[in-house]
Amino acid sequence: MVRKTLSPAYLTAACCSGYYAMGLVISLIGAGLEAFAGQLSTSPTAIGGSFFFFVGTASFFMLFVVGPLIDRFGQKPVLIAGSLFLSAAILLLTRARSLSAACALMFLAGTGSAGLNGGVNTLINHLHKNNRSRAFNLSNIFFGLGAVTLPCLAGWLLKSGGLFNLLVITSALSLLPALLFSLGVFPPGAAVNDFRLGEAVRTLANPLVALFALVIFFYTGLEASLGIWSRTAMVDSWKVSAPLDQFILAGYWGALITGRLLAGTTFKDIPSHTLVLSCAIGSAAGLGAFLVAPSVYVAAGALWFSGLCFAPIFPSTMGSAGENLSGYTGTVFSLLIAVGVLGAVLLSTGVGKIAASSSLNGAFRVILASGVLMLTFQYLLRRRIIFRLQRGG
Repeated sequence: MVRKTLSPAYLTAACCSGYYAMGLVISLIGAGLEAFAGQLSTSPTAIGGSFFFFVGTASFFMLFVVGPLIDRFGQKPVLIAGSLFLSAAILLLTRARSLSAACALMFLAGTGSAGLNGGVNTLINHLHKNNRSRAFNLSNIFFGLGAVTLPCLAGWLLKSGGLFNLLVITSALSLLPALLFSLGVFPPGAAVNDFRLGEAVRTLANPLVALFALVIFFYTGLEASLGIWSRTAMVDSWKVSAPLDQFILAGYWGALITGRLLAGTTFKDIPSHTLVLSCAIGSAAGLGAFLVAPSVYVAAGALWFSGLCFAPIFPSTMGSAGENLSGYTGTVFSLLIAVGVLGAVLLSTGVGKIAASSSLNGAFRVILASGVLMLTFQYLLRRRIIFRLQRGG
């Protein structure tokens, strides 16, 4: 029996379900923190720190395995395995009764997330060679939608059926990408069947890879730091109380979704390296305004403006990497995503330690400095790309 070849439109929709599943899972920890603490008989602080550590560690290390596997065997087996691992880990959490067992399952979830993350990004890059940045920006919206959806579901599910129902539904939605990707044959050209480690290493030695990685490192660190600490900073500075503090934070995530929508539609014809540089300038300006804001309303506006400018940086940078780095894209993309995971963990943790030892104002000076460094590396990256294009290579 000959199975049909899946169309680019179908596979793009399947990739969006993968982004959505990852968004669901990344927000599951925060949304179910107290419920997890009750089930595992430990503190919410221990749950949050341990879960994030094991998910992040697994994702970071497994991405270095995922990339070569994609380049050798194609995206399909990695995507299906990633979705299955993620779904199974979440479902098995319903039976975990100790923190150690739950952490082992979060390591499995991080492994699955690495497969999905590496797979969907390389597949989007393969399917949309004519306008990669537009496709990355529009598909990445679904990650934000997943991150927003789960807290909305959690409030109702935790009251009606407890943590069990929340985990079962999250597991089922995480299984959807595996089902969609398994229903047909992928188009040809998605794998490098003669993968050679030496050639992959030479690809990674390209100076452009280092510059792309530095931009991604600071971007993910900044996005995570603002998502974690901006609400606390506003509460500390202006004594903002609920629900205004949550509304302001929701506005930040909403600005990220809006910015990616604009980058994928209104600004889709701007070269990726130019768009990212403009966004880096805007985000640095927004961070500076947030740091010196005279009122909570100015600070909220600056935070939202920063989110709006931040939004296209990751997907447009990935699109630019796909345009300028040919061959072994699975290996290259997985490296960039792994560096992004590292940036999110290191910068957000560092900001928290500075806030605890000195002040949140001092911590946000570090955030502003990181924004300036991201701008600097993007400027150098843009110059190198333009020089390369002028030479015809």
